[in-house]
Amino acid sequence: MGILFLPILLLLMYFMILRPQQKQRKQQQQMLTTLDVGDDVILESGIYGTISDLDGATVFVMIADGVEMKVAKSNVARLIAYDDDSELN
Repeated sequence: MGILFLPILLLLMYFMILRPQQKQRKQQQQMLTTLDVGDDVILESGIYGTISDLDGATVFVMIADGVEMKVAKSNVARLIAYDDDSELN
């Protein structure tokens, strides 16, 4: 009985903790590779903006008219997707 407890616990930990984290990391990496100029994004800091230029691991985000920030590409938290009713998704 005790010898089965550890492998079952490890499997449970894998499916409850490690696998979802790996899946989320993979989705984030995929999103970062599909970034393009003109995409509306939210940065990790909570700032909303539009990508104005891409330069390798650097992204230039326009946050207001004439105001542009240079941030690391990894700081982009997510893309903003608008549905048909022009609401944030």
